[in-house]
Amino acid sequence: MTNKTAPYHQLAHVYDRMMSHVDYRGWRDYILQLIDASGKTVDSLVDLSCGTGNLLSFFKGKIRNLAGCDSSREMIEIAAGKRALSKTPLFVNDITQIAIAAEQVDCALFLYDSLNYITESSSLEKCFKEVRRILKINGMFIFDVVSIRHCREYYADFHESEYWGGEGYTRHSYFDTKNSIQHNDFRIVIRGRTFEEQHIQKIYSQSDLEKMLINCGFLVYGMYDEFTSDAAGEESGRIHFLCIKK
Repeated sequence: MTNKTAPYHQLAHVYDRMMSHVDYRGWRDYILQLIDASGKTVDSLVDLSCGTGNLLSFFKGKIRNLAGCDSSREMIEIAAGKRALSKTPLFVNDITQIAIAAEQVDCALFLYDSLNYITESSSLEKCFKEVRRILKINGMFIFDVVSIRHCREYYADFHESEYWGGEGYTRHSYFDTKNSIQHNDFRIVIRGRTFEEQHIQKIYSQSDLEKMLINCGFLVYGMYDEFTSDAAGEESGRIHFLCIKK
C-alpha cells in the first residue's frame, strides 16, 4: 500500500542522503561573499528555509546570532537533533507569517529555490512583505531561484533513484512549459512502507521578481549568475538575488 503525504513529510527522513552531493560550505562561502560585497555588517541571520539545518550549521562561528525555520515540522525535528545546532533557535513557520518581531534581523536567507515552492503571486508578495518586516533598516534578503531555461534543459523528463539498506527514494521530474510549473514526484520507502509526495514549484521570470521586490520596498542590489559576481541573464540556470530593505 502506498501512502500519499505532504511535501517533506517523509522525504525529510532521506533528505540528507539525497542531498549529500551539495557543497554546503561552498554555499556558505558564497553567501558571505555577497554579504561582504554589500558592505553591510551582519550580526544576526535567519535561514527561512533551513530544512534539516545543513547549511545553517556552517554559519556557526561566522555570524553571532543564528536562527532557522521551515514549513516542514519533520525537517525541523531532524535539524534540532543535530549537535551543531543544539543551541540554535529552530521553529516551524509559514513564510507568509514569520514568527519574528519587526526589525530584528540583519540578514534573511531563503535558499536552494525554496521560493519556487510559493506558487501564487499573492502569497509571494506576502512573503516579501513579511521578510521586509523582520529586517532591520538596510537589512539584507538573499534568495535564489532556478530559471525556466534550467528546468527545460535538465528537468523536462528527469529520473533518479537511490536505495540503501531497504530504504530510499525514486524521483521523477517534469516541466509544464505552458504554466511554468516544475513537478517533482517522489516515491519514498522507509522501514518497509512506501510513500508518495508531489512537489510543485512555480518558475518565475527574473524581471517579474525584480518588479515585485521593488514594489514591496526592496532595493535589488544585485542579481547574479550561479555562484558568481556576474550579472544574471537569459542563460543563467540559477539566479541569486541580493536585496536591501529601504
